[in-house]
Amino acid sequence: MLEEKTEADIVTRCQLGDPNAWDILVERWHPKLWRYVARMLVDDCKVDDVLQDIWMRVIRSLVRLRDPMRLAPWMYRVARLAVMDHLRVLYRRPPDTELVDVSSLDDGIENLFNSDEVEVALAELHPIDREVVVLFYFEQRSVAEIACICHVPAGTIKSRLHRARREIRDILSAQETRNVRD
Repeated sequence: MLEEKTEADIVTRCQLGDPNAWDILVERWHPKLWRYVARMLVDDCKVDDVLQDIWMRVIRSLVRLRDPMRLAPWMYRVARLAVMDHLRVLYRRPPDTELVDVSSLDDGIENLFNSDEVEVALAELHPIDREVVVLFYFEQRSVAEIACICHVPAGTIKSRLHRARREIRDILSAQETRNVRD
């Protein structure tokens, strides 16, 4: 039964044209991609359009995936490219190039990623920063995987995570101040 196969086996079967394997691939990956896209896009009505674009790209390109064991970074890379195509105008702002060593930082922000307020704060982040937060905290990808997905050095990802956590903390503080005044 194909459902018990590893993702690498399913990818290989998809590359060979097995329609059942495609069904399983979509079943396994659609919810993950939906979460990623929904968190990356501020406009919820565009999520389905971007997902359709992602799946079209996957269908056309999966045959060129040389290492089926690398499916996860490849899928997120395809999703990232589709999202960034839709966010091109916002994405033009150049990112800060300051690299920060975040390995020893413990600012407590990680504990907040289970709260609903963070979902609201995510919408206020620049797409570059939102992307690393979504991949790291919500999709549970490692810094190395995110660097591969984004085609940037791991130090840049660490810097973006640091900046994003700082911005989320500032956004949440501002929200808390507004709530106290109200």
